[in-house]
Amino acid sequence: MKVLFIRPGTSRRRKMISPLRRQEPLELAYLANQLQDSLQDKVEIVFIDMELERGSFKKHLLEIQPSLVVFWGDQGQEDLVDDQASMVKDISPESYVALAGELSEGEGSPYVDFLFRKNPVEALNETVLGIITERSLQEINRNVATVENETIDQPLREADRGIFRKYQDRYYFLQYGGTVDVTSQHRLEFDEVGLIGKKDNPLRPLEDVAKDVESLVGASVYLKDRDIWDDPKRLKRLLELLKERNLQREYISVGNWRTILENESLLEDFAGLGLKVLLMEMDFPKDQDDWIFKGEVLRMIRKHGVEPAIIIREKMVKEDQDALSFWLKDRKEGLVLLEGEAFEENRPIYTHASISTWAFLKWTKDHGLGEARRRQKEYKNTLLI
Repeated sequence: MKVLFIRPGTSRRRKMISPLRRQEPLELAYLANQLQDSLQDKVEIVFIDMELERGSFKKHLLEIQPSLVVFWGDQGQEDLVDDQASMVKDISPESYVALAGELSEGEGSPYVDFLFRKNPVEALNETVLGIITERSLQEINRNVATVENETIDQPLREADRGIFRKYQDRYYFLQYGGTVDVTSQHRLEFDEVGLIGKKDNPLRPLEDVAKDVESLVGASVYLKDRDIWDDPKRLKRLLELLKERNLQREYISVGNWRTILENESLLEDFAGLGLKVLLMEMDFPKDQDDWIFKGEVLRMIRKHGVEPAIIIREKMVKEDQDALSFWLKDRKEGLVLLEGEAFEENRPIYTHASISTWAFLKWTKDHGLGEARRRQKEYKNTLLI
């Protein structure tokens, strides 16, 4: 049987991070690799990314003829999923439709047969098994409801990126095309919507992380979890492994202010291996010393040819917003991403920094006219969300 996994389009949260990146559909890549061993040789996995497809959705359905269609729906995609699920039922009435992700927590859609909520792993396996053994829709739903109460207590198998190989070059991080996320922590849940990864999940062996990098010939690498820079000893060991294997790549990583200040040699070593961008999560500075501290760290990052991307989530009053905008302008740092409450309340920072003439000129000088235009276009689009 064929199982078709679908990202229905671009969600609001993914639009928010578009100035920096277009992200792989990792939730579906993880889910696709959780089928029981006994079912894998009975199932053909197919994937469509409707965020990138320009062809007809109807044409894809007619070509694939899936037995099961699994949508991953985020908040705000209700109408999109409804329309596509309705088309599945019109074109292929024998196909079943399942919904996972944030939208599965709601009432679902009249065109959706199964809701994968608390435990998508067991829900998927029970659904596939039920279809293969020709159980009734009611029986499959009863079984799905039963396994949904079971918690996911084991780390997920690594994501099956093979399902979206044909799209890989179009998943970018800034000017670095074909960017692949590499995790240094195990996944216990399906939540990869945020730009930055995990902080407190069980750690993966660094040898496995290095093997993942080694397998990604020609790709840019995003080391998205926080543990790498939070622990200088772990970072040092990873750099040793990358050097031993001569793994020169274009790297993006999540930095730590204190680690960088106290371990500049690690920053220098990583830059030598190809570190291009450091994502720096920033709270509003507490006092003058904190402003100086953060400014010094940004100076060190720039010194080694690495571009800092400043991530801000904390909501600011207008006085603090204006102070931060002036500070960013003074340092010519326009690469800022607002998330959460900061995105809702402090978007004028984009106007004063990221969409400014000085930012455009700096990016043109550093990265070329095409990338400067792309960045400002995406920033302007976020103001319309």
